[in-house]
Amino acid sequence: MPYREALMADAKKQGEEVFDTSIRILEAEYQKPERRNEAGQIFTDLFAQWGEYTKEKAACLGICYLHSSILMRTGEIRLTLYGQGVYMDTKQLEKTWQPSCFFQQYEQDMTALMNKLRKEHPRIYPYEEDTVRFLYAEYYYAALEALCRDMLEEIEEYEAFQKMNRTEDFYMFFGRWRGEAEKLLCTETI
Repeated sequence: MPYREALMADAKKQGEEVFDTSIRILEAEYQKPERRNEAGQIFTDLFAQWGEYTKEKAACLGICYLHSSILMRTGEIRLTLYGQGVYMDTKQLEKTWQPSCFFQQYEQDMTALMNKLRKEHPRIYPYEEDTVRFLYAEYYYAALEALCRDMLEEIEEYEAFQKMNRTEDFYMFFGRWRGEAEKLLCTETI
């Protein structure tokens, strides 16, 4: 097996082991009311700003990760409210979200994972480490999507969400910025 294929296979296997512990830490952290309120506040702020920003109806909310945030080590998630034209709409409102604990835990995991990998693969080049970072980030994106799905009912109950001028078929999605995404919610205006 060529070197790089072996490295990626080991990264996947060892990444699963590392993440198995980390997901429990994150789940426990996001059951705390202060963490959920902190996460909810970013959504509330965005929903409240929509009415100040435009008189148009909001059609959807995109919760998107950016691969550049992994390379730049910022851990940012982009929240974007769109009008009916979605990506083509000139009325978009964006906010950056840095979920507490997620990126810090990711960086701790990366340190542990790279230390394990270097024991078996002593010469790992920076571009290979970046490849491992992208591979391992998928676990965190899945965890963030699960958190967002878990918080959907709470988000729908926020006063700012209820008051926001939105289309009847308003929806939320999670995925890669301007890439593939999964629909989290489709609701009808009450």
